[in-house]
Amino acid sequence: MRSIVFARPMSGPWRWGAGLRAAAAVAIPGTAMVAAGHAAAALFTTFGAFAVLYGEGRAYRVRAQVVATAGVALVLGVAIGTALGETVPHASTPIRIASVLMVAVPGVVAVYVIDALRLGPPGALFFAIVGSGALVATESGADPRSMIAAAALGVLSSILVSMAGALTDSSGPQRAATGRAVGAVDAYLAPESPRNAAQRNAAGSALIAAWTAMDDARAGTRPADAQLIARLREATHRVTAADDDSAPAEFDPTREVTTSSMQPTVRHRLGRSLTLSSHATITALRVGVACLVAGLASLAIGLDRPHWAAISSLVVLQAGVDRVHGTARGLQRFLGTAIGLVLYAAIYAVAPGGYALIAIVAVLQFSIEILVTRNYAAAVVVITPVALLASGAGVTDGDALPVIRDRLVETVIGVIVAFLAMYFVAPRAHRRTFAWTAARVRTVGAQLVALASSADTAAAREAARCLHFELEGCTRSGIDSAHNEPGWTTARWPAQAGLVHAGYDLLAAYWRTPGGDTLPDARSWRSRFPSP
Repeated sequence: MRSIVFARPMSGPWRWGAGLRAAAAVAIPGTAMVAAGHAAAALFTTFGAFAVLYGEGRAYRVRAQVVATAGVALVLGVAIGTALGETVPHASTPIRIASVLMVAVPGVVAVYVIDALRLGPPGALFFAIVGSGALVATESGADPRSMIAAAALGVLSSILVSMAGALTDSSGPQRAATGRAVGAVDAYLAPESPRNAAQRNAAGSALIAAWTAMDDARAGTRPADAQLIARLREATHRVTAADDDSAPAEFDPTREVTTSSMQPTVRHRLGRSLTLSSHATITALRVGVACLVAGLASLAIGLDRPHWAAISSLVVLQAGVDRVHGTARGLQRFLGTAIGLVLYAAIYAVAPGGYALIAIVAVLQFSIEILVTRNYAAAVVVITPVALLASGAGVTDGDALPVIRDRLVETVIGVIVAFLAMYFVAPRAHRRTFAWTAARVRTVGAQLVALASSADTAAAREAARCLHFELEGCTRSGIDSAHNEPGWTTARWPAQAGLVHAGYDLLAAYWRTPGGDTLPDARSWRSRFPSP
């Protein structure tokens, strides 16, 4: 636990470019609004500028679409929040309940979608922040129309900033992903370094991320990416050969990149998770229960900002059902918030306005982006003042101590409720997910064997993509179960690991079968994937 909270996460990369883009996405529209005489609303560009975070690492071919989609969702949250802030009586219990719902409802939806699609960081947090923040800011007297316009400008700025790099290097994201993958493979295969499971998993994850970036860019049709594909193919072969001396040289993952998407469709990924056994549904359920309970607990003791408690529960639980990492995240949330409140108090004491306030927020946004992948506690230190400033707590004509006190107490409530939810809301759900993901692998594996033995190559490719997706989920469920209930998992781990190995063996056999040919030895493969 100590290594997760303090040491190991600090080994992540420094993302200077991402930090500069995050800062620019706030600074450009914020400065423009101050110059145009709308300094009071300039800070709300932050609500839309959060969209830039969702495009990081994505190929330019899809990046603008991803950022725009996130931006539309953020602006919609702001619009709903301002509408509630205008219609619900101010300084009343109903508006406090509405602020909690503006965390719980967007949080549940965003957690489900992000988990089901496996989109990864930055997660659901910012969709919850903007809705509740807009509601509270409207209640505090902010103009709703100016707030929505500022958020929309932030989204527009995010799109332009995200795509600016394409003018100088259209292969930049693929190049960065390839470099990380090759570096991870080199670390795994270094003669002086003992090979272990953690290094191999890191190499495998980096390779998958790089091939996905190539797929997003449709690199197989781009001559500019040919050298990158060659480097990535060579790194893939080195890992394959190191793990299996009999691995055939003709295995070529670029065949997938040049023919179709590497992932199942969005519709398939969202639909398959609509079950109480899926990781996405269980996570969303826990988040919803915890947000509501934390918010109601805050209301019960008379605090004015119950949505902060709900946000703290969301942050701890949004990544899933892994109690080890969830506990670490809760500790990081508390430690980061406590230090972040000191930083907020310093900013509050200076009482910046206009260009100075925009510059401070831009620096904070830069810091969030470079820290969030390295250590969450460090990132929360700078997330805390940004969230407080953007939600109207940045007004500097009153006493800051009540805001600081409430934020700290709300964080404690939210973290405690999240810990209780991990252990008492569907406490053995990881067992269902463990069995469900294994059943999915067997089902989809049998489908691939049947389709690969027929002439329907398009359907076989789709089944191969689905099988890879299911194998990743099966591996994750095994890790969650090992962290949540080691004794129960120990007896079942060998069978689950054997199934995962069989699935990857099948994928390797399928991809090295020449196009148009049927899968050899189909009967033997069918016996390895019996009906669940």
